[in-house]
Amino acid sequence: MLYEVSRRARTLSSRGRCARRAQNGFTLVELLVVIAIIGILIALLLPAVQAAREAARRSQCTNQLKQFALAAQNYYDAVKFLPPAGLDYGFCGAYTGGPPKTVLNASGFILMLPYLEQQAIASR
Repeated sequence: MLYEVSRRARTLSSRGRCARRAQNGFTLVELLVVIAIIGILIALLLPAVQAAREAARRSQCTNQLKQFALAAQNYYDAVKFLPPAGLDYGFCGAYTGGPPKTVLNASGFILMLPYLEQQAIASR
């Protein structure tokens, strides 16, 4: 009889209201811990990404300076002098009543554009 009562008590406790059910899903604390871990990982990864971007920018700038120096040397080899500081510097004085003069104030470096592989821009 004692065995029967304990067996009945066990079945009541496993089916009764007081028994704990298996929960599907995550608790709020678990979710917050996961979000905090992800935030820490992102915070650790961000400086590495910034350093890689900085190295890429530095490499690109160095390459552009080398291309510019090479274009200046090729220009010098072609015309035997370096490009002037400016082209067609004009003076815009008072209006004299005649047709307006076209004044093109430009950098002399536009002469180097064909040597920088920018022939389309140079021909405009």
